[in-house]
Amino acid sequence: TQSVMYMGVSDMFNVFARIDGKNVICGKIPKDSVGGGTAALSMGMDLFLGHKGEGTSKADHAVDELADVLKKLEAGESVSTSERAATVASNSTGSEIKFFMKQKAISLKPKFDIFDEKETPVYHIEGDLPRLNFGIQKNGTEVVKLKKKLVAVMPEYTIVIGGSEIGQIKKKLKLTAPELVGTINGKELKIDGDLFGFNFDIRVGGTLIGHIDTAQTIWQDCYRIVVYDESYQDIMVTLTIICDNVVDSNKN
Repeated sequence: TQSVMYMGVSDMFNVFARIDGKNVICGKIPKDSVGGGTAALSMGMDLFLGHKGEGTSKADHAVDELADVLKKLEAGESVSTSERAATVASNSTGSEIKFFMKQKAISLKPKFDIFDEKETPVYHIEGDLPRLNFGIQKNGTEVVKLKKKLVAVMPEYTIVIGGSEIGQIKKKLKLTAPELVGTINGKELKIDGDLFGFNFDIRVGGTLIGHIDTAQTIWQDCYRIVVYDESYQDIMVTLTIICDNVVDSNKN
């Protein structure tokens, strides 16, 4: 079937759009399309190891962006750029910001270190023994406190900045995938997740502000935090701790 093909979206994938009756279908397809052996092997390893490679994640995001544009066109809207691209363009650097979170392997208390792409440590997080309170430090200064309610049917979390509660988050009861909802500075927060592979889209006030997934890096397997709106950097790091906590609870 004839398709519009966007070439070289990542090292492994192209992205396509095609017409099927009254529907427009978009997706990703291996670059080595004859059999797709290399990409298929890579995808299989990603599934087995529970993480997405950089190329897989980039292609998935590209498909999401294309779907966003197609939906707006179908609704009769005029579109010049996708939602994610517009958010990223508003940053001071004009690009997304990436962090990588590595959990310390042996510790009575939960401890996390977060690095930028140059391997420079930026954030340090420490929790108490019952894992109910966390302090998020940036360059040695505490910028966020995270509190978890002990007596709740579903986990509930509070984000505190400068002594004021700016966010409340709780888990919704779903059988197939964890979903976290709440508010950030009075705006609706929604976190859609994939329980089988640590993979979350973060929206505040209906706007996509970031993405959290797993990646294989120089530090082995770790969490990748992609920030689309730089004003939410500290909050994105805090939400990663919440997502990690919820996924661990589901596994247990």
